[in-house]
Amino acid sequence: MLKRVKTGIQTLDKLIEGGFPRGSLIILAGSPGSGKTIAASQFLHYGATHGEPGIYVSFGERREVYVDNMKQFGLDFGKLEDKGTFKFMDMVTTKNEAIPSILEAVLEEAQSLKAKRLVVDSFSAMSLGFEKKIDARILLHLLDKIMRSLECTTLMLVEIPTGHSEMGLGFEEFVSDGIILFETVEVRSGISKRSIIRKMRGTNHNQNYCNIVISDQGLSLAPYVS
Repeated sequence: MLKRVKTGIQTLDKLIEGGFPRGSLIILAGSPGSGKTIAASQFLHYGATHGEPGIYVSFGERREVYVDNMKQFGLDFGKLEDKGTFKFMDMVTTKNEAIPSILEAVLEEAQSLKAKRLVVDSFSAMSLGFEKKIDARILLHLLDKIMRSLECTTLMLVEIPTGHSEMGLGFEEFVSDGIILFETVEVRSGISKRSIIRKMRGTNHNQNYCNIVISDQGLSLAPYVS
């Protein structure tokens, strides 16, 4: 039986037999503003407060902005940094030629922190540093292999432009163990956010859409209402 890692979102855990398979690579893909960062942060925060240190690798947001934004959802990452159970890696200014060294830097931090959870935000931004798709795929394979050996569960965020259905570079879904899609869709009353689990290896997962609900308590899922 697969060991499970709770996601920090109870309503999601119920849909995937209790959580992500430990050591797996999960893709969380979606349009801007759909809730990906909040969900990923709850995943890290839950781990960091339950004996599983975590790392957030950011290619698009500064540490100060991230920490301040997450406080509104009750996620105090500054306190977790002080306790040594969370590490924010700021890669916003990383130049293209330095991209290959990121793997080494992440590995060093993971070993130092004894990390069991990793979030990369986003793979879409990181992959822009590669001239060829194959190079990005090789890096993803290597990262997955290393994190799996450390039993570190990885959540990889992938951007999907609003109105598009293509995911990243097109190969992420074949490399990953799981895929969760967050969508922002237009409805009669305005805009609605919804989620669906497209893939989760070794898991009898729910295959229906769920509404994404965001409040000051964070993100949760609810039965889908169009």
